[in-house]
Amino acid sequence: MMKFKVINLIRLVIKNPFFSSSLVMVVGSNLYNLGQFVYHFLSGRFLGKVFYSDLAALISILGIVGIIQLAFGLTIVKYLSSHKEKKILADFIKWVYGWSVKIALAVSLLTLLFSHSLATFLNLQQPLSVYLLPPLLFFFIIATTGRSILQGLLRFNSYVTSLIAESAVKIILAIIFILLGYALLGTVAALVLSVVAAFLIVRYSVADYLRGGIDKKPNILPLLKYSFFVFIQGLALTSMYSMDLLLVKHFFPPEEAGIYASLAVLGRVVFFGASPITHVMFPVIARKHHLGEGYIKIFYLSLLLVTGFSLIVLLFYLFFPQLAIGLLYGTAYLVGSPILWWFALFMAFLAVAMLITQFYLSIGKTKIILLFLIAAIAQIALIWFIHPDLLTVIQLSILTAALLDLCLIVYFFYLYFSKK
Repeated sequence: MMKFKVINLIRLVIKNPFFSSSLVMVVGSNLYNLGQFVYHFLSGRFLGKVFYSDLAALISILGIVGIIQLAFGLTIVKYLSSHKEKKILADFIKWVYGWSVKIALAVSLLTLLFSHSLATFLNLQQPLSVYLLPPLLFFFIIATTGRSILQGLLRFNSYVTSLIAESAVKIILAIIFILLGYALLGTVAALVLSVVAAFLIVRYSVADYLRGGIDKKPNILPLLKYSFFVFIQGLALTSMYSMDLLLVKHFFPPEEAGIYASLAVLGRVVFFGASPITHVMFPVIARKHHLGEGYIKIFYLSLLLVTGFSLIVLLFYLFFPQLAIGLLYGTAYLVGSPILWWFALFMAFLAVAMLITQFYLSIGKTKIILLFLIAAIAQIALIWFIHPDLLTVIQLSILTAALLDLCLIVYFFYLYFSKK
């Protein structure tokens, strides 16, 4: 009898639309992440350390823009998932898409204006490559905005298609351009054209909402207020999975910092591998909350999926650390294998914190973001004053992430059970 109950439960989970959407996002996003790894692997091998460092510097600029866009992207998702009237959705999409084009143009022109100074500051070996940054930023900003629109509309298939197309174009063109001898210029050009490919797919996918004029512009003040809290959360999150690496680079010898960097790359598989589940949960719960429908079961299922995925990777790193490190980095990095699972545990706690925080944001609970900010500051302070070895650094990060999870869970029980 118990066996049939378990089988029926599994069938219900698999047939759940949320599960199928999460599966699409997890598979598609991780194919994209794999493509990112292949692109960096090929670039690092073919370009050499000097040109590859130039490429990494240019890509880091995209990361800065990406952090800023995270706030506005989640605001777009929240607004779209909270409305179902097509006219309201169309007006908002046309308004936000139009502004994304204007902002993209302004950022691109500003970057073009300072391109020469930027190339000098970064000491680029091929200074001409910096002039590909303005068109890259232009299409990146619009494509990212378009993906937020697709996420808010629950069009996850189109979202994933744009990711996979970008990844495939990037890898193929990078190989071609490098073999033709264009080195850094070629890899950056491949990056630009891959983002253009993503832009075209996204533009086609939202074309039905962009026809005609705008009848009523949205009230932007609540949107800006919401964006502020999301921006703070984005900064805190980015800090928690990057500042530890920078502090290790500052306090430890280069060899140990290199070991830690390899652990960070492998450990982040847990966080970024589970994040597509959160991307699906956010708009689904936001829509159900706005319509007054039940959404707690979606949250529970999301938590179960994130925990399950994290546990699988964690166990693999616990039992096969040398295999994971050896395949990616070689025998020189195997000294870090005993503590790989510790880093995966840190990323698992962070993935759960991200999920719960996104849940609160999806139902409009924004002030809870302050907990994330406090945790990020605490992590920096603890590592700054206590860093005898790499394991201690990781364990301090685990401590801050675990306490963050605990506070977020306590607030959940207060919110949903204390008043009953």
